[in-house]
Amino acid sequence: MHNWSIRISALWRHPIEGTENSISRAYGSYWTSTGRPSQAGLEKDAIAILEWISKRHLNREVNVILYGHSIGAGVACFAAANNQNSNLKIRGVLLETPFTSVSDMLRTLYPQKWLPYHYMSPFLRSSWNIRDYLSQISNKGEKPRIMIVQAENDEVVDKRMAPEIQNMANQKGFTVDYFTVPGALHFECMGYRGFPGWVSTFVARCISMS
Repeated sequence: MHNWSIRISALWRHPIEGTENSISRAYGSYWTSTGRPSQAGLEKDAIAILEWISKRHLNREVNVILYGHSIGAGVACFAAANNQNSNLKIRGVLLETPFTSVSDMLRTLYPQKWLPYHYMSPFLRSSWNIRDYLSQISNKGEKPRIMIVQAENDEVVDKRMAPEIQNMANQKGFTVDYFTVPGALHFECMGYRGFPGWVSTFVARCISMS
């Protein structure tokens, strides 16, 4: 969901057999969206998109694969954890360069304990705690497949976060596909020549679960 306008167009250039539609929502104040970005707003957007899909297909079951990049990984996991639409089956969650939580990112960006930022987690307006979301998803019964893509030289997200998410997902009983893009920075994974193939294979595996 982060940088979706670029990423969705890239996926369209590599159509995936068995899929029908791709739906995206730009953050408030980005692209043609109005308002301002906030966790509460993005949560409402995520729920609204799922409800919109559900209402358009009331009489049939719909397989859904959620995708999020960076902070969007938290939005995707939130959506999977809070889907209340019985006709929507979350078959997969694709997380590109995810981070564990906003508070962990704060400590990553400001690791010096003598800086006040290190202790400001209780005052953050956003949390996006993927650990919590994975726990919630695992308690819903049928677990979606998870794909994690890490940028080898990520200059934004700590390199330990993606493996931590993978380990927790494995512990919770999820099936996880994990990839590292060699030499990539935070925004470069989708440009890797192997990326479309990874996604196509992942989507095919998710669809086969239905």
